[in-house]
Amino acid sequence: MKIFGIACAGTLISFLLVDAIWLGLVANNFYRNQLGDTMLPSPNFAVAAVFYLFFAAAIVILAVRPALDSGSIWMAVGYGAVLGLAAYGTYDVTNLSTLKGWPITLTLVDLAWGTVLTAAASACGYAAVRSFG
Repeated sequence: MKIFGIACAGTLISFLLVDAIWLGLVANNFYRNQLGDTMLPSPNFAVAAVFYLFFAAAIVILAVRPALDSGSIWMAVGYGAVLGLAAYGTYDVTNLSTLKGWPITLTLVDLAWGTVLTAAASACGYAAVRSFG
């Protein structure tokens, strides 16, 4: 249970920090330009917290744990990338196929971001266990 806690903490903290930088500083204007009036003035942090907690646990279960069992950080990166592409793809491609005016540019950028972010968070969860477990 200690290993799972360390993996979750490392994964969640890294995911939150990197995503906050992305959403708050790097790509804030991009998302506002793409989504226009459909974007809230500020996020609903309670709803966001549910996503971040759930997704961090999913990353640990589906990417970090198998990588720890195999002893390969590259497995964490690879499984994390696949998980990120699947999760962000589900959201973005569903929106692209069902919502009027959903931007293809947003879909492509968000797919790439979800893939890279989840891969990096998986590596951080793996590294946290190797360092502190």
